[in-house]
Amino acid sequence: MSDANEDILPLLTTIAKNVLYYRKKKGFTQEDLANEADIDRTYIGYIENARHNVTLGMLQKIATALEIPIQFLLSTNELNTPIERLNHLIPFIREYQKLATETNNINDIFQDNGGKLLQVLLVTGLEDLPGREGNDAVDKYGNEYELKSLNVLLTKGFSTHHHMNPTIIAKYRLVDWIFAVYEGVELKEIYKLTPSDLEPYYSTWQQKWYDTGGKDINNPKIPLKYVRSIGKLLYKADETGVFKKAELE
Repeated sequence: MSDANEDILPLLTTIAKNVLYYRKKKGFTQEDLANEADIDRTYIGYIENARHNVTLGMLQKIATALEIPIQFLLSTNELNTPIERLNHLIPFIREYQKLATETNNINDIFQDNGGKLLQVLLVTGLEDLPGREGNDAVDKYGNEYELKSLNVLLTKGFSTHHHMNPTIIAKYRLVDWIFAVYEGVELKEIYKLTPSDLEPYYSTWQQKWYDTGGKDINNPKIPLKYVRSIGKLLYKADETGVFKKAELE
């Protein structure tokens, strides 16, 4: 082993231990992992024996194949129990909360979908409008937007308002809507719909309100299928899982 390798032997040993641990936890043989990561099997053997330098690109391939963050392969902490994994993750969660507070005054990423809201705001460049009344976000030109999200694993329709009535509909008719589609906690797509795109729903809701004697409508849904067919696609996640900026126009 070269002097350079000797200098980084502790890191290579850590990577070797972690790759071996997560490979076995996944139930993979070295060949399974090599196939999933699209690299040579002998390379996996060299890594697990700390006999070979590994590039970040190669390490990311391995992490992706094992379905874990790359940081887990670099960690010197034992991550064999849930509490050890929690302790490893907490510093990153604190940084996420700090980012939310500093950029959009979101004080709790675990409340009211705050963590997901932050992702949508940062990807679109919008800023949060605090308070439960009024619209949800504003762009750099002062245009306001309604923001909606759903978890496609749980529902196929976007929630709207629990007391839909002509006053709320009139407010909605003034702004574009941003629809974020999640799969679990993964942001998959963002769409923009204009007032004219949503007018069929506004008209239907308004007529229903009058037909029922002015009774507010409880949370009528906007189908995901409609959003996907009519809306402008602003963002679509790729296989890297890395966020990219989306253009609103």
